[in-house]
Amino acid sequence: MKKLGLLVVAAMFSAASFAQTTTPATTTPATTTPTEKTQVKDLRKEVRAYDNKKAEAKAQIKKGNLTAAQTDLATAKTDKADIKTDAKTLKSEGVAHPVKLATKEVKKAEVAKADLKTAKAAEQTDVKAGNITGAQAAQAAAAADKKDLKKDIREAKRDGVKRHLHKA
Repeated sequence: MKKLGLLVVAAMFSAASFAQTTTPATTTPATTTPTEKTQVKDLRKEVRAYDNKKAEAKAQIKKGNLTAAQTDLATAKTDKADIKTDAKTLKSEGVAHPVKLATKEVKKAEVAKADLKTAKAAEQTDVKAGNITGAQAAQAAAAADKKDLKKDIREAKRDGVKRHLHKA
């Protein structure tokens, strides 16, 4: 009897707590202005430039050319400052996590390009080896990767920026 009483009390408390919660209001999707679109595009370019300069600096350090590495690091530092100022501007306009978004888009594009290059390389090695079925399978995989890349580009057009598909 005691268990039944506790069960009834618990059910009443849970019903009362559910009755007090409100359903969240539906939000309209944020629309971007043309200036925001160009700023996001510029931010992506700056992220690419920053990554490239850091990679060049690392390569120069490995070669032992420290003066070239220092100039690359100085350029990367200015790129980083530009990224910060653009991110601050975009945040003030309502874009959430602009640097994270731009970095994610850049990395996604680079991975897709790398997948296309590896598929084409596999196809070429199969052709050289005389493996026709392997070459056809590699060609089909490359076509599927290219199709997926185009689909991703189509979906990523939410910010209205044109992205060109560079042939790998």
